[in-house]
Amino acid sequence: MSGTDIRRVGELTARHPLAADAVFTLGVMVLGLPSVVGPHPAQVGVSPWLLRLLQIGLTAPLLWRRRRPLTVCYVIAAVTVVQWLLPGGWLQGDIALLIAVYGVAVRTARSRLLPVIAVYEATAVLVAVRWQPADWPTALVLLTVAGGATVALGVAVRFRRAYLAALWDRAERMEVERDQRARLSAAAERARIAKEMHDIITHNLSVMIGLADGARYSLRSTPERAEQAMEGVSATGRQALGELRRLLHVLGEREPTPGLGPQPGLAGLDGLLDRVRGAGLPVEFRTSGDLPNPPNPPDLPAGLQLAVYRITQEALTNTLKHGGRDATARVRLRSLPDAVEFEIVDTGRGERRRGSEGRGIAGMTERASAYGGTVEAGPHAGGGWRVRARLSIQPAGHGGAPTRSWE
Repeated sequence: MSGTDIRRVGELTARHPLAADAVFTLGVMVLGLPSVVGPHPAQVGVSPWLLRLLQIGLTAPLLWRRRRPLTVCYVIAAVTVVQWLLPGGWLQGDIALLIAVYGVAVRTARSRLLPVIAVYEATAVLVAVRWQPADWPTALVLLTVAGGATVALGVAVRFRRAYLAALWDRAERMEVERDQRARLSAAAERARIAKEMHDIITHNLSVMIGLADGARYSLRSTPERAEQAMEGVSATGRQALGELRRLLHVLGEREPTPGLGPQPGLAGLDGLLDRVRGAGLPVEFRTSGDLPNPPNPPDLPAGLQLAVYRITQEALTNTLKHGGRDATARVRLRSLPDAVEFEIVDTGRGERRRGSEGRGIAGMTERASAYGGTVEAGPHAGGGWRVRARLSIQPAGHGGAPTRSWE
């Protein structure tokens, strides 16, 4: 019989345990028929019908060996004692006692196995004396070895089953954990995409609205400025559409191709500020530290540059939306050996933004925390609104320098 056949038999037995026990019990009964039907030493001085009843008493309890192993073992041991107290010889059904002991060893704890071993050994003494009265110690040793091997086999099978069950449980838990990790990864990716979509759409729409308002105001007095503003609206819309297409293209890739996602960095700040200025918000920009002006730091991580770009974009977008028509802004960016610090301050109506700290500021905080940094956003002491941020060069959890608060 091949391993596949054995596995199929095991699966069938697990699905129909009562039927399997009935077939097994019937097989043991059939194997014991020669001692109760044909000529056999056990029939000397004993009624054949009594032998048949004893044979049934030895084998029939095996039908319940899975559900009541201890009871089955004690019943078979009692029938065995009665059988050996009668004149005659052994019955082939006596093998049922070893089967019952094996069932106890497989299905019960070791503490409950000790009384069964004691009952078996007491029965073995009686059987040895009745079976080989002249050399009963040798017979007792044989019966004890047979019982010990049966118990050892049962305990080994029980441990193996427990080990396989633990492996199966671990495999199931690992599968559940894998699915959970996949769902968490998908949720994190959706959150990242939502932040990118928010930054792209909100900023570009704010710029387009500012340009459209400027075009409407100057349409009659200075048509050429209105035309320039509408060209800015068109260019900003095309840029936003291009970024969204690149983002959606990355979403459609099973293995995203590097460079296809919308990953602006510090080198793109000039373009960002030009679009904001074109929307009607004057912006002053200065850098200090190791950064050139315009900044083009090849050594800074791309993720950190993206975080600086998006936080600056979000802060200027909020100024465009809430600062008012006469607002101005200034951006300060400083590079340190272990961090990047930057500040966006505007002269708009900061009080209007006290209740507007929604997804934008939460997104800025999340981006900064990814690099062990902080973001402070609130009204400026001299009027307007101020956003301050500090990002460590190494992402959070990668051994970067500790975060320092603003002085």
